[in-house]
Amino acid sequence: MKTYAIVLAAGKGLRAGLKQNKMFAQLAGRTPLEYSLKACKKAGCFDGVVIVCQACEMDKAREIGKRIFPDAIYVEGGATRQQSAYAGLKALPEEAEIAAIHDGARCFITPELIVRCVQSCEVYGSGVAGRRCTDTVKTIDAEDCFVRTLNRDEIILVETPQVFLKEDITKAYEQAFAEGYTGTDDAGLMERMGRKVRLVESREENFKLTIPHDFIRGERRLMESRLMHVGQGYDIHALVPGRKLILGGIEIPYAKGLLGHSDADALIHALIDALLGAAALGDIGELFPDTDPAYQDADSMLLLEQVREMLEEKFWAVMNIDATLFLEQPKMSPYKESIRKNIAEALGLSLEQVNIKAKTAEKFGAVGKGEAIAAAVTCALRKR
Repeated sequence: MKTYAIVLAAGKGLRAGLKQNKMFAQLAGRTPLEYSLKACKKAGCFDGVVIVCQACEMDKAREIGKRIFPDAIYVEGGATRQQSAYAGLKALPEEAEIAAIHDGARCFITPELIVRCVQSCEVYGSGVAGRRCTDTVKTIDAEDCFVRTLNRDEIILVETPQVFLKEDITKAYEQAFAEGYTGTDDAGLMERMGRKVRLVESREENFKLTIPHDFIRGERRLMESRLMHVGQGYDIHALVPGRKLILGGIEIPYAKGLLGHSDADALIHALIDALLGAAALGDIGELFPDTDPAYQDADSMLLLEQVREMLEEKFWAVMNIDATLFLEQPKMSPYKESIRKNIAEALGLSLEQVNIKAKTAEKFGAVGKGEAIAAAVTCALRKR
């Protein structure tokens, strides 16, 4: 289905305390509009984009937009968000079937969330980003006194993008204008028509730049995301008869295998230590001690999956992995590509982010004598 993004950038941002439209303010060296457009571009699911801005800022918007979406459509916004969003809808080409309306001030939106919202619309007819409320929520009276407590399990903090079939959301806007109704978001207009709107759960980082503190918070977050954290891991296991040889989650035909409490996959153990080290989350021995019967003969790839979940919970993204195996036998050339693919798949990476090398020890030490296999891994992480 032909899918277009509508990025709203026509506000004045008075609550931000700035002397200019917040969409064109500097935030860690770039503008919020640029961050939002880049997220849309990286999502890879849009056939085009409409940028809604003030007439006096059209040239600024074009200067930013042309580097990311050379064929973007520019349209003048209105006095309210509702008017601006409708202007964006009217500017969509006739071929557009899905419209993803996004507040440009939510410039920390992830491509992954954008894709999930669009996919939800393709399946259910709508997909609106939002997160569940974890705080206690109360209503207040005119004197700022609490009146009652609401059931937070029934409350969603709604965000953008808000994605709908173009025909449906256009009708919702036309009905709202015909009835003189002004809403605060797109989903509310669909609700007024009796349509069900589908939630797509987001994470806390999809916040909107509204008040001065948001810019401080956003600047800090962007600077942190540009910092690279490097981790190193090393492991060595003895080669013994009667054990399977597992390296990188691949069983390799050989007369001996590695001795250990788990499957003794030295490469994955070194990788786990590198990942944990980069994220300052301890080491493999702390998480999966060899004194715990639960890890007897454990599949190290399953341990790697647990580490991946830990990284995701802390918003870490793996940038790249460079691994070296040290062994005399067997020769690893026939297996390196399979190991590379296995690790990339386990961590949700592209093949270009994983490199596997194999070296001998030139007959020195336990590895050189064929008594052991060792692995060393270096990885780089960044904050999402």
